[in-house]
Amino acid sequence: MHGDFGPNNVLLDPDTFEVTAVVDWEFAHLGDPVEDLAWCEWIVRTHHPEHRIALGYFFRAYGGEVPPWRVRRTAMLTRCEELRQFCDRWEPNGPGVRLWQGRAAATADWQE
Repeated sequence: MHGDFGPNNVLLDPDTFEVTAVVDWEFAHLGDPVEDLAWCEWIVRTHHPEHRIALGYFFRAYGGEVPPWRVRRTAMLTRCEELRQFCDRWEPNGPGVRLWQGRAAATADWQE
C-alpha cells in the first residue's frame, strides 16, 4: 500500500492527464487495497469536495470491485485514528490530536 495515496501524490502528463509517477512513499506498507482507495476518497471529500462527483471516474479506473461504503468509511476512520495516535506520540492532546479527532468525527457523519 502507498499509505497516502491521493491526487496530491501523483504526477500527471499535462496533455493526457495520465499518471506518470506516484510520489511520497514514506507511509508505504503491506495492507488491503481498500486503504489506498478509501484514503484517496477521503482526501477528495475533505480537501476537494467540489470534485466529489469525479470519484466515480476514479472508482472505474480502480479496475476491481469497489468495496461498499461502510468498508471504505471504516478504512478512512482507521487512518484518521492512526494519524491521531501519531500526533499524540509527539504532543499528547496537542493541536494535531484535536485536528484528527475533529476530522474523524466529520468523517463518521458522512453519507455515501
